[in-house]
Amino acid sequence: MSKPLQGATGLALLLLLSACGGGRDSEAGRPKFPVPPAPSPAPAPSPAPAPLPPISLNNAPSDPCVSGSAPAATLAHGLGPGKSSAVSVLGCTGPLSDMRWQQLDGQPLRMLAERSQTLALEPAQAGTYRFKLSFRDANGAAHEQSVSLNVPVSQRPNLLVLRGSHSVREGGKASVRAWPADAGSVQSIRWEQIEGPSVTLDTRDPRLALFTAPAVSRDTLIRLRATLTTRSGVTDVDEALVLVEKYAQAKADNPSAIWSDQHVSRVHPYLPGGRHADHLVPCVYDAAQTDDTLCPLSRLPLLAQETGGALPTVEQVMARVVVSHDWMGRNFEALLRQHDSRGDFRRMLMSTTAVVIGAQVRPSFYFAATGAIYLDADNFWLNPDERDTLNEAPDYRSGFGSALQFSQLWRYVRDGRSMFSYYDPEQRRTRSTDEVLNESAALLYHELGHALDFLPPGTYAGLDTTQGVWANIWPRYSQRRIVSDLLTAAHPLSSSEWKGLGQVLFQGQSPDATQTAYTPAQLGAAFEADRATDFYAYSTAREDAAMLFEEALLASRLGYQRDVALTDRIQAGATGSSIIVRWGQRGRVGDPRIKPRARLVLEQMSPWLDAGLVDALPAPKPMRVGESWTANLGAAGAPVRRASSAVSPSKAELALMRKEAQLHDHSGRPKLPRAR
Repeated sequence: MSKPLQGATGLALLLLLSACGGGRDSEAGRPKFPVPPAPSPAPAPSPAPAPLPPISLNNAPSDPCVSGSAPAATLAHGLGPGKSSAVSVLGCTGPLSDMRWQQLDGQPLRMLAERSQTLALEPAQAGTYRFKLSFRDANGAAHEQSVSLNVPVSQRPNLLVLRGSHSVREGGKASVRAWPADAGSVQSIRWEQIEGPSVTLDTRDPRLALFTAPAVSRDTLIRLRATLTTRSGVTDVDEALVLVEKYAQAKADNPSAIWSDQHVSRVHPYLPGGRHADHLVPCVYDAAQTDDTLCPLSRLPLLAQETGGALPTVEQVMARVVVSHDWMGRNFEALLRQHDSRGDFRRMLMSTTAVVIGAQVRPSFYFAATGAIYLDADNFWLNPDERDTLNEAPDYRSGFGSALQFSQLWRYVRDGRSMFSYYDPEQRRTRSTDEVLNESAALLYHELGHALDFLPPGTYAGLDTTQGVWANIWPRYSQRRIVSDLLTAAHPLSSSEWKGLGQVLFQGQSPDATQTAYTPAQLGAAFEADRATDFYAYSTAREDAAMLFEEALLASRLGYQRDVALTDRIQAGATGSSIIVRWGQRGRVGDPRIKPRARLVLEQMSPWLDAGLVDALPAPKPMRVGESWTANLGAAGAPVRRASSAVSPSKAELALMRKEAQLHDHSGRPKLPRAR
């Protein structure tokens, strides 16, 4: 999705996450029996279970900065073995930077946020754990100190653990998940805020607490507690810390700030000693950036300028990677080494200045002002510990087009199976790099397609290094010579119905009476007669080109064909087994009328590809109208079978429907700088 151009569509699919079982009287509704005339003697009462030891709660102060005027203060907190523990450093007189945690003593712990102000831990044994912390204060002075975490002995069974403590800048989204040891025994989970500035907790899913970090005058801790009660009445608690970092976000009313009214989260260079380490964050992800302070290419050049147009090495790419957690860089590097043998991703990255991967980046985007792509780290985790570090706040999408009579669906299919999988957040499962490729390939092709649209290889030789990325793009952008503009001029889209609906679905316009009367079958016929590969093409010319690029590359490189379909308006609780396809096609990019459009895009944006690639794309096949979306996973074009009946939705089906719904959105993204 292109950063500068905005729009959305919504799909009301309700995902009910039931974390609490029981609570219903098992005798309710049973018939009553007459009292026996001679009741038997009452049985002797069973002995009461032995009481559990009391819960020991650590009441450490949440504001260690009040004790003095030092530039920073540390805090360690934990309730016992197997519980959530954390060590934090707070900036008392200003922001901190260059954090680094190292464990010195104690049973080795897995540390995945070692360059954050809060390090979440889960010690399995009681004892003292000691860490070395290094950082720079607001004046740039280096500090180093020792921090000890004392994990007390506990005789209680571990029924609950919270994951996980973390840091977030003010205005950012925060989430903490509750993990019961035995999900089937849970009667209830109750959340409460123990300390810190008051926040509104969203606990509609009892296993997940969500909130927005409040504005603070300096680094401030928020402490949450969850109490689990089992069906047998046993309780257990755990606590988590969320450190809210003071950070001056760009104001919404500042027209020159390129991140105005946006949340810029903390990130750092994956390779701190890399060639561009000093310039990456200030040039691509700093709330202080304005139209007039954008970095020139002499300070942070495109990757293509560094390589002289040659294929970049993985090392050259990784020197431009910016992350919120180091594991994101490691996994991205593994993806390139294992799944980029042709060099496609590395060649596409030549049109970028940096790759930003973050726990708070949602949704992903390309930003022509900085020349960087910004990727949601949820696409790259391999194990549950890595997933624990991610913000789980939903990617809320606007409900544009909710008055219309139809819904749109899409997915990528190979050998009768969807490219996407559902990974239940309540399960501790791992993923392979093959699965990570499936999750991230479409994202990478799409966002890099945007970068290549604005800066195709043919522009590299003429770049002015005294100017920034946007200043180099602007002359071609203003004269409509961007690749997507050339596409529109040579092969314009023609459907008046869909051009109008594109503004309703993706730009937020209100539909008129004619548009609300359209049926899925009518719109399917109009779409099939035109030359777009996806409904999102009617959002902007930029998305038209990016969708062509994405679909052609996934088909030719990975063998996945894109399904697009129209259905009746999807209602809450619907599943792929109950939703009926009213129109649909598989592999639309192979349509002979669309191939010239795909050829133009690929020739301009990826000239290294074989010229015959587009010609080899197979012709599209119709989906089976009248059959369910799930049933259509099989071979397209086969005879219609009996339509599937509605079934009770499973959590996995509903989650997959979210992925396969047309949920594109540009709302709330930074806008392009002013014209130069």
